[in-house]
This record gives sequence, C-alpha cells and structure tokens, in this order.
Amino acid sequence: MGKSWTTRRRGDEKDLNRWLAKGRRVYIIRTPEYAGRSALWNHRQYWTEHTVTGRHPILGGWTFDNSPSTNVAGLFALADGNTIYDSPPAGVPHASDPGPDCRDEGLYGIGRGQSFKGNVDDGIEEMERLGREAKGRAKDDRTSGRRWF
Repeated sequence: MGKSWTTRRRGDEKDLNRWLAKGRRVYIIRTPEYAGRSALWNHRQYWTEHTVTGRHPILGGWTFDNSPSTNVAGLFALADGNTIYDSPPAGVPHASDPGPDCRDEGLYGIGRGQSFKGNVDDGIEEMERLGREAKGRAKDDRTSGRRWF
C-alpha cells in the first residue's frame, strides 16, 4: 500500500494538498449508509475513486471530479473519518462491482444450476392484492377523518 491520509493524524490535509497534482487519483473506502437487503451494492464496504481535475478558479485549491465545490476538505468530509489512499485498496470491491452471488441464500434461493419452479404470476397477483388493500385503507382514512401527518 502506498500513501494514506486521515483526519486522525495532524498535518495530513496539508500533506495531501502538497502531494496532489492534476490527473492524480485518490481512493476512499466507504460503508453503505443503510443496511439490510437494500444495502448499497450488497457490499459491506466499497471504494470510490476521485480524480484531481484542476484548481479552483477563485480560491486556488485543488478540485475533484470536475466539481468546483469538491476540495480537499470536502474530500475528508466525504471520507467520514475513513482513510484516503493513493492506490485502490486490495480486497475491497469497487462501488460498481457486482454483489455477492445470493442464489443459494434466503427463503427463495434457487440454487446453482437450477431453474425457478414457481409461478411468476403469483407475485403479480400478490402485488395487485396489496395495492387494492392500500387503496381501501386510504379511502377508509379519508372517510373517517384520520390523517397520517
């Protein structure tokens, strides 16, 4: 691993500012903001890449990803206390890498090499039934005078 910068070491922001040049890339390891089945990209952690595109026309600091509002301080804020690296972290997938193969997981896991034996129309009918129930509840709420807010 090459160089790294963090908010926990004194002088790292200044050191990163000195190291940067146009076209250089830095990498940040991020953690999804929400958990569960809807976790971002189904990765426990992932890394993102940010490229130095030049200097701010008025303030003179380095800008990233063609955004004049993203500077070194903003990059540290985006890292949210995590470390900034000068090379892609090993063993951590990129944000666009596919998630883990989950065909064998969960209640409806199909299994490798097997085909789905269920009826797809059952899912459509269930969604329509839930939609009818939601409309009925909304109608009952309007007529009873109850409000959700």
